[in-house]
Amino acid sequence: MKELLRRLAWDLSVPAAAVLLALAVGAAAIAAIGKSPWEAYATMLRFSFGRLDSVAIILFKATPLVFSGLAVAVGFRAGLFNIGVEGQYFTGALLASLVGFGLKGLPAAVHLPLTIAAAMAGGLAWAWLPAYLKIRRGVHEVISTIMLNYVAYALINYFVADLFLDRAQGLAPGMGSPQVRMPLVLPTARMPALQGALGIIGVQLPRHVYLNWFFVLGLVMAAVLYLLIERTPTGYEIRAVGLNPGAAAAAGIDPPAVQARAFLISGAVGGLVGLNTLLGYVGYLDIDFPRNLGFTGIAVALIGRNNPLGIVVAALLFGFLDRGAEGVQVFEGVPMDTVVILQGVLILAIVVAAEVVGYRRRRRERKEGV
Repeated sequence: MKELLRRLAWDLSVPAAAVLLALAVGAAAIAAIGKSPWEAYATMLRFSFGRLDSVAIILFKATPLVFSGLAVAVGFRAGLFNIGVEGQYFTGALLASLVGFGLKGLPAAVHLPLTIAAAMAGGLAWAWLPAYLKIRRGVHEVISTIMLNYVAYALINYFVADLFLDRAQGLAPGMGSPQVRMPLVLPTARMPALQGALGIIGVQLPRHVYLNWFFVLGLVMAAVLYLLIERTPTGYEIRAVGLNPGAAAAAGIDPPAVQARAFLISGAVGGLVGLNTLLGYVGYLDIDFPRNLGFTGIAVALIGRNNPLGIVVAALLFGFLDRGAEGVQVFEGVPMDTVVILQGVLILAIVVAAEVVGYRRRRRERKEGV
């Protein structure tokens, strides 16, 4: 028991030291532009946690990063670098939008699950090609997924701005030009907000807060993936292949088949990343649909150490930094770039900390094996 507690304390202290290092570097950057680091950090905390609606906005911002980090982590655990979550969630959002406005007359209990399933199918389909190229042709997944991200961008622009452009938008006189977007998703395919459920327990959120049930779904997905990876034979095979494909093959596991399965799971989860915005906020897919959530998911997965619980915490941290950056920019005049520096240093420090922990553990294991 004492040994377990000692290992846990070490595993927690090193990442904590990395966070402190990132805060120190961020403070230096803030001081370099003539601002008070203490006031900037205090403003971030007050602005982020001073009101209930601000906390809800942090949860809203963290929701897509939970799905993105989980998608990346599934690939990492199998020894894969799925850099294509960006393209996978765009493809998922496209199919979800098509189902969302194209299927009419369905009740919400049927239409919404079908729309979510379409998003997962889109992400899975976009992950199938790099999985095939990796397993059958030996093409490195980093190259293929990065290239497919740009293919997805181009296809979405074509579908949104031409093929499925909503040309029936009605605008009042003087209200500007029509948006370059697809038709609105039907109300039966929209994700309900959490105001109603929270109101039952006495928590009142303003109408302008778009926190919705996708946040809860993200927590459920994290729990499901934890059980899958840590408590099932499939998860054991994924972990074994990720740690040592040769040893896994010697034990009777088929590494290519396991990696293909993990790639498809990763793509299906990645297809959900954009739904928080599509079905829970704006209600349509346009050419300004949020980008880079897939790339941010890589950082979330690294900071969360590919553990679903850690990924949820890391996503909340990024949500806090994003929300806090708005506060310090408005009230303290600190540029958004300063918070980007803080995020970058935090990622680097956590990655280094992970290597320190891993090196120390391996050295201890070698000594114990002698």
